[in-house]
Amino acid sequence: MGRCMMMSISREEFVAKLKEGKVLLYRCRRCNNLQLATIVFCRKCNSDEFEVVEEKGEGKVVTFTILYVPPEGYEKYAPYGWAVVRLDSGVNISGFIDVKSAKDLPLNSRVKIVDYDGRGIVLKAEDNTSNSNSSSNSK
Repeated sequence: MGRCMMMSISREEFVAKLKEGKVLLYRCRRCNNLQLATIVFCRKCNSDEFEVVEEKGEGKVVTFTILYVPPEGYEKYAPYGWAVVRLDSGVNISGFIDVKSAKDLPLNSRVKIVDYDGRGIVLKAEDNTSNSNSSSNSK
């Protein structure tokens, strides 16, 4: 693994794709593992040879939290959601989502990247009325 065949993605290019609702990923040329373009070696096989691939920024919520007391600089957005999303390719990303309570976003809800702004990646929930994984259990 002496030489690095890393494709370079500029921050501007990465952000431009996010604003289009897409995400640029690195695909390992050795084992085809996909991961975010913020790494220097494949986590699966340790290769340092990658190609850039573009993917629709769509997936399912695997976990999220609602921030009522945000960090400094984010007070004007509170309360807001922060979600971890497993993209359809299996890669996890995280971003801001406009939800005010846990009822607004059942786990496994479909979401998509809709923008990148001063906060970071902005997600939006798709219509989840047919989401069979949500439940109406009351406590």
